[in-house]
Amino acid sequence: MKRQVPAEMVEQWMTHLRLQRTRARDMIWLIEQGATFHDGREGEPTRDATARWLSEQQAVIADVDRLVGLYDSING
Repeated sequence: MKRQVPAEMVEQWMTHLRLQRTRARDMIWLIEQGATFHDGREGEPTRDATARWLSEQQAVIADVDRLVGLYDSING
């Protein structure tokens, strides 16, 4: 089933995706500068989650790059 999606809505989605990519890049920069992230319970860190955070942010960037590329190929 094909549906028409208003261009304004698509632009809002693209803006959101680009913002998510920017946030992911900022998180990667923080990690590269020495920030660490920890899982915890009741305010107490239980284990280092930095590697997981890094891989999740890298995945966000890869996904957004793929979607932006698709968008650009359609609207180029």
